[in-house]
Amino acid sequence: MLNTLSEKAVDYFIKAINRPSRYRVAWQEYRHRSFAWKVRRRKRLDRNPLLVTIQDKLKVKQYARERGVESAEVYFVTDQPQTLPFDRLPENCFIKANHGCGWNIACIDSRLYRFANGNAFIRTDGTSAARKDIEKYSLTRAQCVDLCKKWLSLRYLANEWAYQDIEPKIIVEEPFRQAGGGVLTDYKVYVMDGTVKAISITGAIFRINHVDRLFFDRNWNLFRETQTKPLLDEALYRRPDKLDEMIDAAERLGRGIDFIRADLYNTTRGVRLGEITLYPFAGSPGSPSSSASFNKWLGDQWNQPF
Repeated sequence: MLNTLSEKAVDYFIKAINRPSRYRVAWQEYRHRSFAWKVRRRKRLDRNPLLVTIQDKLKVKQYARERGVESAEVYFVTDQPQTLPFDRLPENCFIKANHGCGWNIACIDSRLYRFANGNAFIRTDGTSAARKDIEKYSLTRAQCVDLCKKWLSLRYLANEWAYQDIEPKIIVEEPFRQAGGGVLTDYKVYVMDGTVKAISITGAIFRINHVDRLFFDRNWNLFRETQTKPLLDEALYRRPDKLDEMIDAAERLGRGIDFIRADLYNTTRGVRLGEITLYPFAGSPGSPSSSASFNKWLGDQWNQPF
């Protein structure tokens, strides 16, 4: 009997060692209660009704305004995409759904394009892609309407609870432009119980160059364990001149909530909220950083009340 059990145990551990790394990472995250494990736990257990409001890309704007934080100006809202007033829209704007992720259409010089996350619309040096390179993403007005109707018929990721009770809408809003010109930078601010714990810099230029996310603390000191690949232009990582304002905005947005990620931009019209994220990277094992030690530390900062 003992020999049989021993053989089974040895077989189990051999299989465990040879599992894909994703499963090993998930097991380590469970053991250490790291950040991604806590995101997955929130997906299963957290039913705070406020989460539905702040996950809604339309309603979060009012939530933010009540806390003194501005977001993109809204030009039009509808649940009937055929009513989109194409002839009266600004030459440059975004058409998006409020209840999903990556459901974005860009209007650029009055031409419509399937935008998604925007990676295809800039070059590796940060300059805008040539029109010939993005032509394959172009949409007619009829195709735009059909795509919006499709989005309205869908529910985004059933295992991300906060999306499920959002009333689907199509919104048209202003595009952001980076203060001082250059590449639009997305500052993803991790807020625990109303206190900023970490900030990462992202954006299309980082994604298309396959650069790991760098994380900084609230004083803009780099968490060096998150730097694993050569950097892009050093200027992209400089301390933002509006850092204090961004921290203040993020903490007002996160007050009274165990965790949010506030996605902020330093625009030509000041600090603006893009959206609030409740399930960063869907809790994918090994996120948000390639550094396991940082992910454990970030998880330690999150005190979950559920």
